[in-house]
Amino acid sequence: MKCNYCDYEVSEDVVCCPNCGENPKTKKKNKIKEQVKEEKKSSTNSSVNSENLFVLWGVISFFVPFVGLILFCVWNKTRPKDAKAAGIGALARVVIYVFNLILLFFINYFIKK
Repeated sequence: MKCNYCDYEVSEDVVCCPNCGENPKTKKKNKIKEQVKEEKKSSTNSSVNSENLFVLWGVISFFVPFVGLILFCVWNKTRPKDAKAAGIGALARVVIYVFNLILLFFINYFIKK
């Protein structure tokens, strides 16, 4: 016979399924499979929402690099995709700012000569 929880093949006299630990004769069919399906549904719904926000964090970090640096440090382990976008946005702004300073310095230097 098969266990009603996990469909593992067990003998008729078994009281506890060796695979899932439940009583294979109870009527709660595929309880574990249903729980796994529900967990997958809830995890996909939450990941869809956070996947759309990483671009927003990159844009915000570009215009306010200090916020991007803070978000990168805070989210580095818990939300790596958002942290990476925030860090790249902040870094891009700083690089552009430094490039502009160097360019202005050279323009002023050559104009004065």
